[in-house]
This record gives sequence, C-alpha cells and structure tokens, in this order.
Amino acid sequence: MSDPVAVVRPGECHVWTARAVSVPSPALLALLDEGEQARYDAFLRDEPRALYLTAHALLRQVTAAQLATDPAGIVFTTVCHHCDGTPDRPHGKPGLPDSPLELSLSHSGEMVAVALTYTGPVGVDIEQATTRGELPLNVLAAVERAELDRLPESERRAAFIRYWARKEAVLKATGDGLMADPATLTVSAPGRPAELLHWAERVQPHPPVRLYDVETEKDYRAAVAVLGDACRVVPHHVEYSGDGVLRRPR
Repeated sequence: MSDPVAVVRPGECHVWTARAVSVPSPALLALLDEGEQARYDAFLRDEPRALYLTAHALLRQVTAAQLATDPAGIVFTTVCHHCDGTPDRPHGKPGLPDSPLELSLSHSGEMVAVALTYTGPVGVDIEQATTRGELPLNVLAAVERAELDRLPESERRAAFIRYWARKEAVLKATGDGLMADPATLTVSAPGRPAELLHWAERVQPHPPVRLYDVETEKDYRAAVAVLGDACRVVPHHVEYSGDGVLRRPR
C-alpha cells in the first residue's frame, strides 16, 4: 500500500480529508501536546472530542511527513490578527515558527480536512451539507442571495454550504476569520469554478486570493484558498485503522 502522506511540492496545495475516529486510540492521543490534551479533555461530548483528536493528529502526521520529524514533537504557533490570544486558550491561524510550510485545518459533522502548501498563506474549510436549521442568509452578498433564490428549494441548502465553505476558506487564509463580515465577500456561484469575485471594504492590499473547491464525500462541501501564485490542488482521502494507523482507503 502506498504512503498515505504525499510530499508537498512547490506549486502544490495538498488537502487531506478523513472521517473522525470512532474510538480514540492511545497512539493518536500520544501525539497531542499538553495544551491539545487539555482542550481534548474539556469536551463534554464524544463527537466533538473525536473530531478534535482526528483533526489535530492528522495535522501533526502530515506536517511531520513534510519535515521528516516526530509528529508529537512539532511545536505549532497560533496567530490571531485581532488580539494577542491567551495562554490558556490559544486561538487563531496555526503555523510553524521556522518553516515556510503553510497550513490550515477544519472539521464539520464527522469529517476533518488539513491543507498544506509552500505557496502562501492557506485556509481550508469543510462543511456538512446536510445540516438542519435556518440558513444564515445574512452572510451572503446581494448577488449571491439572488443566485440562491433562483435555485429550486431542494438545491438551496447544498448551494448555500458551497458558498459558505468558499468564504470561510478565504477568511482563514487571510487570517481575518469571522471578524470580517462574510457578506462583504462575493464568491462565484455554486455551479461555477471557485473564485473570489469581489471584497467590499477591503482596504488593506493583499496578495491574489486563489480559491478552489476540493473533492470530498458527497454530503460535504470543501474549499481551499491560497494567497499568492496559482497552484495545483492535490486532494487525498485517508482513514484511520482501529489502532490509529493512518492509511489510504482499501
């Protein structure tokens, strides 16, 4: 069986997706650092705990494969563009202090996604398309809302999730997160190739935003944004065995 962790080359952005582990294994738990272990223990329900463990273990393993180092020994930084964070609850965009490798992670439902690239700052987002409840349509720009209204009712939820994943990917890549109003971004319609069309009120200059949809399971939508030159997106779907070994699906 081929190695599930491919090497990221210049001009590429690799995105790994995986389903959350059903039973936490000692091997995966051993990868977490002290802070991650504390946040893992703080979850009250099994589902978000499993998502957190899977996302952070996967991030460590695919990053370690690029750096040829021990996954458990990697020290990640977290940078928030809007505050200094707090020692007990670090938050913001994850990074590496001494490497040009850029990274991002996301999780939703039962799926996680991790993106790595050397091209420039990156943001990945994965969203479950079968979520219930009222759609927060106020995050859409006027042209996006009009496009959504033209769709049959049965197609609107999945289309909205496509919009949202694209917007979230961009905001993660720039480091703005939800401190920026998503409605100020206009992205391409769900049936069109992913593209950031307009960003109102964006006063600071920034590198070009390259936006791409990412192949994933049918009940999910995923997107990745990279700041800088255009790059080739390489998707990987991986899974964990019961003992925590990362592998490609059989």
